[in-house]
Amino acid sequence: MKQKKVSVFLVLAGALASLGLIFLFFVYAPLLAGECRSMYPDLAHLYWPGLIFLWVIALLYGAAMTEYFRISIRIGQNRSFCRENAKGLKRIALFMAIPGVLWPLPSFVTDIGPSALLLLLAAMASLALGMLAWALSKLLGRAVDMKEENDLTV
Repeated sequence: MKQKKVSVFLVLAGALASLGLIFLFFVYAPLLAGECRSMYPDLAHLYWPGLIFLWVIALLYGAAMTEYFRISIRIGQNRSFCRENAKGLKRIALFMAIPGVLWPLPSFVTDIGPSALLLLLAAMASLALGMLAWALSKLLGRAVDMKEENDLTV
């Protein structure tokens, strides 16, 4: 029963985080980009490419959140230590590492000045979360191996 409560908490926390990401990428970012387009008409041609860039990153984060929800549900099913969770964490690591590489790209396309620091911070955060997920996948994989060995000896 305790696993179910943990799973519900994880799903609710993930839903809250997902709603925040949806708001950030699909509501706030287009509004901010529209303001920037009117303030800097010489960069107006970057409006749609910039939004598409952000939406690609949002899709990658959404894919990571989907894997997170799958893992959370398996935890509720008392399947915390299973190969699927280790593979899911590897996929989360990939889905977080790709934006970590993509975030700095706009600074190469145009001179964005101090905003480059924000892109670098976003890249480092994505890469750090990706590395954390990858390390947890390795740790969980070893735990599954040990569990299977113990199940065989009984």
